[in-house]
Amino acid sequence: MKIYSNGDIIDKEKSAEVFEPGFLFGWGVFEPLRVYGDNIAFLDSHISRLESSLEIIGIESPKIEWEKEIRNLISINNIENAYIRITAYKKRKGTGALIYADKFAYYTDEVYNKGFTSLISSYERNTLDAGSQIKSLSYLQNRLSWFQAQKENKDEAIVLNQYGSIVGGSRSNLFIVNEGRIMTPSSDEGSFEGITREVVFDIAAKAGIEFLESKLTMEELATAEEAFITSALMEVMPLVECEDKPLGNGKPGELTLKILSEYRKIVNS
Repeated sequence: MKIYSNGDIIDKEKSAEVFEPGFLFGWGVFEPLRVYGDNIAFLDSHISRLESSLEIIGIESPKIEWEKEIRNLISINNIENAYIRITAYKKRKGTGALIYADKFAYYTDEVYNKGFTSLISSYERNTLDAGSQIKSLSYLQNRLSWFQAQKENKDEAIVLNQYGSIVGGSRSNLFIVNEGRIMTPSSDEGSFEGITREVVFDIAAKAGIEFLESKLTMEELATAEEAFITSALMEVMPLVECEDKPLGNGKPGELTLKILSEYRKIVNS
């Protein structure tokens, strides 16, 4: 069987994987993570979430020695500080798996010193959506929100739920700081239960900083003393602007930078 592929007529077998359900229907999940020197940061947590997500969408977890394969890939590609993406997807027979590794070069010190800007996405997240708590390959809504921000020269898009409360960023969790207390949207509001988010909770608890998961409104974001967003790739990123209005004093906050510093001690230890 012949198919058309990007200007060429080729044997279908050469692109067989594209015809698996995972690719045809976005039926699968992914996990992005970072490697710091010899430390594959929070690998057990990422694999645990991957397996839980696969169970939710009815896919069997692949039997892979993840750490061994990741370290082998890093060695083959001669990378030290790496970006890793694990993809697991539905095949007609079994489960497909793909591990991608590349040098991490997304965010420089200059970016953290400046902080991120943002806008409000026009795409809402439905808290009742079965995919709201997994990193699904059906990632279109998140990408459309992020693309909307990019077109306006912003770094991130803030996403609201169907009730108008804040969910988080298109690819991040959102936190605000007021009077020394950290607040973040709860999972009931549609917030993704991110691994970096949980690490921030641990850092706050050990430092004696009060934190609260609750409903978070746009008014609370607008009047916050500080704001930051988190993900496995961006770590703890100061959020200094939303809809062209400064958050706090428009600069990375003191508590935000403290949490970032503590986070980096963990991943570099």
